[in-house]
Amino acid sequence: MLFTPDGGKAMSSPNESSGAWSRRSLRTHLLIAYLSLLLLTVLGFGTATYLLMRRAIYNEAESDLLGAAQLIAKDSSGTSGTTVIDRTYRHRFGPAPRDHAYFAVWNAQGDVLAASDPLPPHVSRPDESPPIDGPRPFATRVHGEELEVIIRGPEGSEILVGRPLAKEGDRLRGLVRYLLAAGGVVLTIGAIAAWRLANRIVRPIEQLTAAAEQISATRLDRRLEPPVASAEIQRLAEVFNRMLGRLQSSFEQQVRFTADASHELRTPVTVILTQADHTLSRNRSSEEYAEALAACLRAARRMKRLVDDLLLLARADAGRLASPHEACDLSEIARSTLDMLAPLAGKRNVQVESQLQPTPIQGDAAQLSQVIANLVTNAIDHSPAHSSVFVSVYSRRGLAFLTVADVGNGIPVEDQSRLFERFYQADKSRSRQLGEGAGLGLSIVAEIVSLHSGSVDFSSAPDRGTTFAVEFPLRTLDSDISETSA
Repeated sequence: MLFTPDGGKAMSSPNESSGAWSRRSLRTHLLIAYLSLLLLTVLGFGTATYLLMRRAIYNEAESDLLGAAQLIAKDSSGTSGTTVIDRTYRHRFGPAPRDHAYFAVWNAQGDVLAASDPLPPHVSRPDESPPIDGPRPFATRVHGEELEVIIRGPEGSEILVGRPLAKEGDRLRGLVRYLLAAGGVVLTIGAIAAWRLANRIVRPIEQLTAAAEQISATRLDRRLEPPVASAEIQRLAEVFNRMLGRLQSSFEQQVRFTADASHELRTPVTVILTQADHTLSRNRSSEEYAEALAACLRAARRMKRLVDDLLLLARADAGRLASPHEACDLSEIARSTLDMLAPLAGKRNVQVESQLQPTPIQGDAAQLSQVIANLVTNAIDHSPAHSSVFVSVYSRRGLAFLTVADVGNGIPVEDQSRLFERFYQADKSRSRQLGEGAGLGLSIVAEIVSLHSGSVDFSSAPDRGTTFAVEFPLRTLDSDISETSA
């Protein structure tokens, strides 16, 4: 609502009017649309019927007057003033005085040869003579509610016959009343049919709405029963059920994620608290204090890694991971990362072999280093002692490739479909034995690779090891030139 400067109310704005219209129910929209269409149809049909009947009645009156004029022309001698309208036409015109016809006959000089008594005062000889031949060998003129027909008679005379159209007016008014009554009946029947049709269309939607309102975050396992309705409504129910399935899956994954994160964080916290309580329970030697602090430090570092991983995944979910924009060499990143992981490989008695070719890409060096570190660490952890892990970096057909292969026990087939899920560990016993992994490494790999417009895949066979293959777009010479010019 708009207000005038003096505080008075003004007209509603167009936006408010359109908003009020859009807030109407679907049933109301359907009823208004259907009844509007029906009303336009009835009005169009009634108007067309009235105009056609009016024209037909007018032509009928015109034809009767023309017939009477032609009889007068046939019977008239041009000199007698006793000419009359034939009884047949008087009967067709109507017995009432208001239907009585009148006539007048003029000679070539314009003198009245014969005329009805009384002759209406407005009757006069026409200014122009009527045509003799053609499709309409006569002329017509209307004076108020009176119709007059004029023809050429013998010896240049002109004959006029006219009469009031009172009878035709009665017929047209009766037609209007009939059309209004019929239109009202049609609109009433149409309104009832429109109401039933609108209810039939809206009822399944209301049923879906009522069922959807009963679904909450704790009852996402419920599904909508597709109503017996049109294909569109059934498809809506199916799409909504699929959406509920995705929501349920996401909600359950979030619940598992929270539970797993709490469990993984509780473990190092428990270690720190246990070590602290045990150490402070009595006086101990310097070596014992050092061992307790070292255990607390290891637990704190593990907790920090877990928190860092969780924060990275949270930023990825929120779309706030920094987009890669640096020009870097994937082989150099792999080389420095392998040097950093050399102590871990030595501790596990695993040899890391590499074949690194210069491979320029566009990306974030720190994130790419984390991808390589997670894959290589995972391969080292799942490789038997005195075995090898193979790392290669190369380019082919406009793509940069990173592969990490081990000769471990492989990944069970039943675990392969869930390998990139968060906190999922295919070999839980080995993870507990090593005391390091939380099941986030491969999830982080997938997020970072996706951020770099790449893809990650793997192949695994029992007792033959696992190979992870990562693909990135290769940085071309054109991109180098554009960066330099920028």
